[in-house]
Amino acid sequence: ATSTSSPQANSDKAKLSSSKNKSKSKSASKKKKRNAIFKSIPPKQRKSKGKQSNKVKSNKSKNNINNRNFKPLKDLAVGSTISGTVVDVCDFGAFVNIGYATRGSRAGTALLHISQIRTERINNIHDVMKVGDVIEGARVIGVDPKKGEVGLSLRARRQKRKDVSSWKVGDEVEGKVDSLLPYGAFIDIGANVNGLLHISRVTGGAIENIRHHLNEGDSISVHIIDIDGDRKTMAVSMLDKKADMYLDKRMNQRMKKYYGKGAAADGEKGEDGNMKSTELDYFDQAIKELEDALRDKEGEE
Repeated sequence: ATSTSSPQANSDKAKLSSSKNKSKSKSASKKKKRNAIFKSIPPKQRKSKGKQSNKVKSNKSKNNINNRNFKPLKDLAVGSTISGTVVDVCDFGAFVNIGYATRGSRAGTALLHISQIRTERINNIHDVMKVGDVIEGARVIGVDPKKGEVGLSLRARRQKRKDVSSWKVGDEVEGKVDSLLPYGAFIDIGANVNGLLHISRVTGGAIENIRHHLNEGDSISVHIIDIDGDRKTMAVSMLDKKADMYLDKRMNQRMKKYYGKGAAADGEKGEDGNMKSTELDYFDQAIKELEDALRDKEGEE
């Protein structure tokens, strides 16, 4: 016999199916709301998973342990000596592990600049220093707690500087080339200022590149040709007295032609009774002319 469902049974089934569909619709709607709320919360305010949180805590604790292994920078004084091992070498210097709490990508290290390795000029630092070298008795020349930086030097401490008034024009002195410029060099003779060696006082002839004759750190003999006690400046020469006299004569002629006064030793008067310019005045004027020429060129451009 064929079974047939009654109208009442069909109605009940329809109601049950409708109820299930409504329940599913409500559940989907709630899910969408939760997702929308979660997306609106900034990532920083969301709760992280337990594993990630533990990982962050672990890294922090490791950093704290590493920091505790370093001595505090406040215990390191400028002028003290320290030893360490070279851990990195760059073109501008070497980084030495000193065990103090310096910061940066090379934490715990200090910079030994190439200019502080020795008095003589170093063209290639890799010729004199490599990773693993042990540095002993390095002098601390700078400590910056804010930046977390330390500077070292292997050069001998300079003797106490004397006032420029301790010398007089004509003195023969030994010095070292401190720095080079296109128009000359500055010579360290132990004074509180370096003496200016103009390029014209090196050989007496024309020089295209002063580095063909002098380099930083070179030891040379010079004599003092001018001192200005008020401005605390001095000029020196590598030439003999006859060559200096010839250059002085040429300089006098040029100064008289262009500026209406000659150049001579400090304090000397000219024929008109006015004070003559010194060697240093001549250099100042020459530099001023160069600066004016450069400004004019920039203005044209």
